[in-house]
Amino acid sequence: MAVGGIKEGYFMGESYQERLGKITDKNAATAFRTAYAKKMEGSTDAISNISHAYSTGKAGAVDFEDAFPMYDVVTHVGNADISKGNWQRNDFPFWKYFEKGTSADALNDWQPSGANPPQTRADLQRNYSSIGPGRMAILVPESLQEKMDADPAFARKIMEKVQAWKADYDLWDNTVAAGYGMNVAEHQMSKSYVFDLDEEGNVRNCTVTSSGGITGPTEEERRQFEAEQEAKRKRRVKYIRIMEESAERRRMQEKEYLEFYQSRAAEYEFMK
Repeated sequence: MAVGGIKEGYFMGESYQERLGKITDKNAATAFRTAYAKKMEGSTDAISNISHAYSTGKAGAVDFEDAFPMYDVVTHVGNADISKGNWQRNDFPFWKYFEKGTSADALNDWQPSGANPPQTRADLQRNYSSIGPGRMAILVPESLQEKMDADPAFARKIMEKVQAWKADYDLWDNTVAAGYGMNVAEHQMSKSYVFDLDEEGNVRNCTVTSSGGITGPTEEERRQFEAEQEAKRKRRVKYIRIMEESAERRRMQEKEYLEFYQSRAAEYEFMK
């Protein structure tokens, strides 16, 4: 049964093992494992190219419209304060953030009623579908916006940070989608995003929709995703440390060579 263009039970809202457990066809399961392995290896292929293309903006972008020119971007400056528990609910009305007249704090007082409903509930499907593809809503704290307005170089770093986060997430999500046999290009084009930033420009909360449903990230997926990012950060730090140590060794060697040359030159002058 398909609901809003997505097969029931096949939303991107499960962990790796949960998703794998739902794939009964052996060939599909093998494809999923292969795609997941590629993602874990950081494979650069067509999936990676598509994922990064949709996170590439104008050079030197200092605002989100230029950072994400392939999307219809709306920015809400203010102090959003949403708990992760509320944000992860299927009925959290995040779709309101796509409305230009909505303020960043508009949903701060929203409270759930009852258990978390399924995404397939008719009214939720209508709300998801109302968003449409190719849209992006970004919640920016006032203090962050003030710093970006005052310092273009800082603003560029924030744009690059959000672009990198989105590219990494899309690579994750698109790789999983490929494992299900989905057309990755069509899947990427169908997505819309809500990013809730903290005062340092980090993505604090995020919701991604695709073809009428929420694709993620779930709390479990977010933990795995953030663990990967931390592993990447540690690899970068280790690489930088190795490069610094190598540079220091070269500097010491050059100093030794110079001292040796100077001493030999002095000996030569003495013997003349």
